[in-house]
This record gives sequence, structure tokens and C-alpha cells, in this order.
Amino acid sequence: MKKTLLCSLTALILLLTLCLPVLAAQDNACGENISWSFSDGTLTITGSGKMSDFPDGTPWAAHKDRITRVVFTGGVTYIGAHAFRNYDNLLEVDFGSAMYEIGEKAFMDCDNLTQLQLPASFKVFGPDCLYSCDRLTAIHCAGQFPTFRSNCLWDTYAAIYYPADHPWGITYIQQLEEAFHGRIEFLASDGSDPYDPTPEESIDPPEELPTEPPTEPPTEPPTQPPTEPPTEPPTRPTTPPQDPTHPTTPDDPQPRNLGWLIWIIGGIVLLLILWLLVNVAAAWSKPGRYTNRGRRRRK
Repeated sequence: MKKTLLCSLTALILLLTLCLPVLAAQDNACGENISWSFSDGTLTITGSGKMSDFPDGTPWAAHKDRITRVVFTGGVTYIGAHAFRNYDNLLEVDFGSAMYEIGEKAFMDCDNLTQLQLPASFKVFGPDCLYSCDRLTAIHCAGQFPTFRSNCLWDTYAAIYYPADHPWGITYIQQLEEAFHGRIEFLASDGSDPYDPTPEESIDPPEELPTEPPTEPPTEPPTQPPTEPPTEPPTRPTTPPQDPTHPTTPDDPQPRNLGWLIWIIGGIVLLLILWLLVNVAAAWSKPGRYTNRGRRRRK
């Protein structure tokens, strides 16, 4: 009996040992293959793939006021919507090396964020993701030109730094600067602004500049053109000279009108001839007419 009880307890302990990590992982899950943990003010999110969206609240909401740093490790590629909205004590975010997109309103109203370092894999600023981050002044991007979705940086005044060795397209930068109405500035990672129009080179003035324009008129005024018009203006010939080799010019419409008249008359004559032929053929095709005539002559 005792052996059976000991075996049962041992099997139960082994089963709990196997199940507890799974249950703990499910409690700390924030994505299909992603989990979270909190310690000493740091929220660590690890795994691979995309985080879940949190429209109804996050699983770490109980630690909201104590979270000062968020770290993404492994292959996390997406930060869920509303994940850190209104986290006023959040000071620093480590996006890891695989981050691709920041979800909608993920860091909205995070007033104590001052700067962000985005990896080369980053591509998308989601809608309202950094809306109204009052103290955010610098966003460092290590990759290519990302997508800026609606109001992602609205009410945020920051400089976005792109790689100096791989500058972004000036057309996109100009469009974004106009869209943000000058609130967002784009600079190279070394602090320079290669798209800023260079000021005009200073031109040295001549050694002596006239202080006043000359007041004296020229001694010899220019001669005025004659006021009287010519007595007989040249007359244009009314008719062009006739070339003996070409008795009619192309501008003369007479030959063309005669040609059309000849064609019309010919057509009418042709129609009359056809009409006569049709009537004659119809007359000959009636046999009773001439038979009656023959009978009359016999009488």
C-alpha cells in the first residue's frame, strides 16, 4: 500500500513539474510564441513573431507604474496595439534586432520617452504609435526609409536621423516635412542635413560703387525718327502675275467647279439613260399589248 502511494505521489510530482512551466508560459503569453516577464522596473518580452494587440488591456497592466524600461529579445517583429499607451514612467525602449513594425497607439502619450533607437529591420510606424510624446526629441533609424502611417508622430516634435552612408530619398523627405508642417526634421546620422539648400555664396562687391546716379543728361540726345509718314505707301498688287506655263493658279477655283459640274451633268444623263432602258424593257415584256394591236389591224 505504501509503495503504491509513493508511486502515485512521485507520478503527480513529475506531472506537475512538466505542466507548471507550460501553465506559467500561458499566463505570461503575449503572442503565439512570445512571453513576458517583469523584474526591477524592466519588462522583458521575448520570443519570435508578432505580439498580440491589446485593445482591452495588457497582461502586465498591474506593473504599469513601475515599468521604466522595455526590452525586446529574440525575434519579436511587431509591438501590439495599445501595448504601452499612457505609460508615463517609461524612459527607455530596446527594440532588439528584428523589430519590423510598431502597432497602433503602442507608445501614445508616453511623455517621458526622449529618444528611440530603431534597428535596420524596422519598416513601419503604425497609426498614432508615437502620438503626443511630449519629450521625444530624437528617433534614430538604422535602415531604409520606413512607412509613416496616419498621425504616427502627430503632436510630437522630433528629429529623425537616417544613415549618413545610405541617405533617404529627398522626394519622400519633402513630402513628410510638408505633411508634418515642419514639426519633424530629417537629419543624417552624423548631424548634417544634406538636403538643406546651401546658402548662396557671398559675392564681393566692386571696389567702387556709385553713390548717386548721374544727374546730368547726355550732351547729345538721340535723334528722333521722322514724324511725317511716307507720302505714298506701297500698294499691294491686286492680282498675282500670271505664269505663262501655268495658265491657272491653285487659288483659282474655276477648274475645280467645272469638274464638279461635268460630273453632275454626266450623272444625270446616266440616270436618264438607265430610266429609259428600264421603261423600254418593261414595255417589251408585256405580250398582250402588241397582240391586241395585231387583232385591230386584222379587222
